[in-house]
Amino acid sequence: MVEEAPTGNDHQRRSRIRAAEVRRRVLDVALERVEGIGLTIGFEHIVMDDLIREAGVPRSSTYRLWDSKESFIADLLIEIATDTSTKLADDETFEICERILLDNLDQLQDPAGRERVLYEVVRVALEHNFRAVIASVAWQSYVGLSATLLSHMESSARDEIERALRNGSGEFIERMAEFHAWISNILGYRLREQWGGDYRPYAVVISSLVEGLGLRHLGNPDLVDADFRGPASVTLGSDEPGWKLPAIALVAVLHGFVEPDPDYDADATVARLREMERAREAGRDEPGA
Repeated sequence: MVEEAPTGNDHQRRSRIRAAEVRRRVLDVALERVEGIGLTIGFEHIVMDDLIREAGVPRSSTYRLWDSKESFIADLLIEIATDTSTKLADDETFEICERILLDNLDQLQDPAGRERVLYEVVRVALEHNFRAVIASVAWQSYVGLSATLLSHMESSARDEIERALRNGSGEFIERMAEFHAWISNILGYRLREQWGGDYRPYAVVISSLVEGLGLRHLGNPDLVDADFRGPASVTLGSDEPGWKLPAIALVAVLHGFVEPDPDYDADATVARLREMERAREAGRDEPGA
């Protein structure tokens, strides 16, 4: 299709778009398309002229930034690799954890109660996070990128994409480690001595578990989604609320890394959580909240 030549003010207006803005607009349009389609092994659906038209940028400026579709796809893959890490840990998971804690403050006064709350966090909140991750197009694109596309790219682009994947993975692991350190401390657990207080190995194992079960879910969702008998004797609520494989596997990993903290101060922890609850309620009561 031949693109109509811009004339008059349209040409002047479009020609003033800076290269950085052209790049951002075109990549954003492409990312929206990838997110709308989901997991794909190729990018045949990406048509440069369509992206240029939708982004509202000059064709000439675009092709000065990317001299081929392959060079554009390389930049797009770097964007996907970088973007993925920010979308794997969702705010809703933390909110679910917080609600479980605040709804069960009375359980924190004894070890058995704390174990019940911990298992409920795993069964409900971390299971939710697993489902959110594997349903996200960002993760699906990450899988396609990691498993297939890198082997078909020229070395310079592959190096950049691998660097972006490593950086994004590192940031994600740090966030996961901080979260698990927080929830362990709240519920009276600590890392076993051999881990030297470093939650990152724990976070790496958990994230690998999520990725592996996520891949298995692509091929065998019925098994991954099936209900199994979990540790019902220490579960809050109904006797057998139904445990999925991801939650059961997370419990198994948890026991390998953490143990009850003999120095846990239940009263201080409950007081801190009550203060957090009051602050949250005060925020809701403020005008415009």
